[in-house]
Amino acid sequence: MPAFSFFARHRFCAHWPVWHVVVLVLLPVLVHLPELLGPALWGGTTSDPISVLSAGTQTRRNWLEGGLLPGLPGWVDGCAGVIVQALGHLAAADWRHGILPWWNPYSGVGMPLAGEYQPGAFFLPFVLLLGLPGGLLFLKIALQVLAGFCMYALLRRLGMDARVVLVGAVLWAFNGTFAWASDGPSQPLAFLPLALLGVEVLRGTARGWAGVRNWSVLALGLGGMVLSSFPETAFLQGTLVLCWALLRLAQQPAGARAPFVAAIAVGGSTALLLAAPQLVAFATYLPHAWVGDHTAGISITQPITCWAMALFPYINGPIFYGPASRYEAWWSVGGYWGAVLPFLAVLGLWGRRDRAARIMLAAYFVACVGKQANLPGIAPFMDMIPGIARTFFHRFCYPMEEMALILLAAFGLDDVCRNTAVRAGAEGAKQHAKNWLATAWPALCAGGVLLLATSAVWHWNAPARADLWAFTQGPVSSCFYAFGSVLAGGALVALCLGALLLPVLARWRGTVLVSAVVAEALFLFCVPLLSTRSVLPVDTTLINTMKAQIGLNRFVSLGGLAPNYGAYFGLASINHNGVPMPAAWIARLQQDFGANLNPVTFDGITPNTPNGHFFLQDVLGQRPEVLEHLGVALAVVPHGMELPGQQEAPAEKRLQLLYSSAANDLYRLPHPTPYFEAPETCEIQPLSRTELRTNCRTPATLIRHELMLPGWHVRINGQEAAVGYEEDLFQRIALPNGQANIRFFFTPPGMAWGWAGLVLGLALLGLGRGRNAEKPWAAQAK
Repeated sequence: MPAFSFFARHRFCAHWPVWHVVVLVLLPVLVHLPELLGPALWGGTTSDPISVLSAGTQTRRNWLEGGLLPGLPGWVDGCAGVIVQALGHLAAADWRHGILPWWNPYSGVGMPLAGEYQPGAFFLPFVLLLGLPGGLLFLKIALQVLAGFCMYALLRRLGMDARVVLVGAVLWAFNGTFAWASDGPSQPLAFLPLALLGVEVLRGTARGWAGVRNWSVLALGLGGMVLSSFPETAFLQGTLVLCWALLRLAQQPAGARAPFVAAIAVGGSTALLLAAPQLVAFATYLPHAWVGDHTAGISITQPITCWAMALFPYINGPIFYGPASRYEAWWSVGGYWGAVLPFLAVLGLWGRRDRAARIMLAAYFVACVGKQANLPGIAPFMDMIPGIARTFFHRFCYPMEEMALILLAAFGLDDVCRNTAVRAGAEGAKQHAKNWLATAWPALCAGGVLLLATSAVWHWNAPARADLWAFTQGPVSSCFYAFGSVLAGGALVALCLGALLLPVLARWRGTVLVSAVVAEALFLFCVPLLSTRSVLPVDTTLINTMKAQIGLNRFVSLGGLAPNYGAYFGLASINHNGVPMPAAWIARLQQDFGANLNPVTFDGITPNTPNGHFFLQDVLGQRPEVLEHLGVALAVVPHGMELPGQQEAPAEKRLQLLYSSAANDLYRLPHPTPYFEAPETCEIQPLSRTELRTNCRTPATLIRHELMLPGWHVRINGQEAAVGYEEDLFQRIALPNGQANIRFFFTPPGMAWGWAGLVLGLALLGLGRGRNAEKPWAAQAK
């Protein structure tokens, strides 16, 4: 056993140098160290969405101000807080208390938790990090570390130079999507290289039916993508994995193609089986859900200024810098490329080794860009792929573009490193001239392509410059962002060109190129971190007052607590944010508050009414009974907000002010409908949201003001009873006379199949453990 351990350790260290492992682990930690230590230090800074969004905090501030630079600290979409943090925290709390996270009683009038998908209820063990203070940052760091290791393994499998393997891993761990979309869309990224690695493993082993068993890596990669909370990104990443698999299938010997296809199919099926509980919960919820634009084809063209931001990410300033007219571009981006990475990617097109993979990656990148731009001939072709037209492709395709560019750049860097080693031993002026021409031609072409692209995006970005030139926010001017971005990117590319063209730098080409692309990646990643700001303490008095007053009822917020944050604090709220949403709940909101409400973000604020008031401001002041009928007992409004109609209302209909702070006022509504409602002939003793005792003198009906969906069950005195609909929204059961112990519980329909699938998936995963096999690149090198 000691001898085995020694040789295993020796083999690992030979392929995974210790200092490479240390870099991949420590670099994400060091980059985020100010955020990790900030809250513990005097005047420390944070990127926590609770502070940024001012969710239940003692004071308020502009959501784009407070840091060294204006903007948001590492996430474009507030869903980082209202979905990933708030609902992920609820899922983690459920697991911690031994509860399966099927249901969220704290948003709307209740809705599925696992079935909503985005909370990542079964994204274990990662979702458990969201139960910790600052858990969102811990999750981001963990996924960056995992992404780096998976990319390292993939590039090593492809036979890249050791330096290139490490650089590619760092580039993927610090890509543009992790920098700008560190919420739901970034969570599947860590598993994309693992899925590609799974294809490569099968490529090297499926030389016959004996190799079909090596599907475990592919299953883990695809399974992680499916479970990682954001199905759109996972689905789009799957298209790249499919293209990679089709390429490797075409390269297989004729006799090995059938086993290869079988192994891919079993690996993909195993991944779906591992995610079966999550998929069953989602699939059984969808028929009862409102999914917004996803019901039909989505054909959004990427705003033209976004192309400049893809090459020069801060050409228009930090995240959401500028007037509101510039926000459309930020809502449409899901990452960036930088300038050096595309230069190296074009350089990588010229190499001969694994030529087919390079062509496929380039074609895939062009197809993605064409779909983003809705180019004729490309976009309609892409829409023919089932499911593509129903995604927000223009925003969520960035990770696949980044992966294609990084792999192409890795091929290009590997060519440079290999050629440098070969040419170091070459002699003679004629040979040196040939070698120089072989390097200069691809370098000049790459530089020319990037120069043309820069000229085009600078021209396309003219409307943004016109809006931003007279705009000033923070210590850096708009002109500096624009010219500084182009000059910095251009200087790095010029440095790379110099290293490739100047014979005096021939021995240092690899080092210069590696240093340039890594420096750019780390710098671009760190810019949003300068927007971290001081911690805003949570208003514990407000939260504790609400917990003492609310009982089993709900509250409504007009900005004081962002949607879904009731789930974070354990307080039920009718506010919500997300897609999918229960269709019955959306229909009820439209019935009560009008068809112009925002079904995705029901925050009580948007859209403003014609008189400029918040969306629910007039309803709360003039028609509180509409909210009371939904079980609303408390209202959180901005401090000092006028509630029209309250001055003229009779005393018995006026809202009672319970608490006031510099940020929020807390009111109690006079006559909220109780959570459990029954005739006066019944005595009700609620024990929790799911359990109660009743004592009825005659048979009666109990109304539970919780969303009714298939999957809800009730036991009365231990016996299963029927659950019906009340007002097409709530739950209704028949109560017997006399005493009764009642317990409600929710399990998605068909979950027995989900658990059976998980067990089968685990069994297949065990059977699919990889064996020692010859690597295809090693075979080519012989």
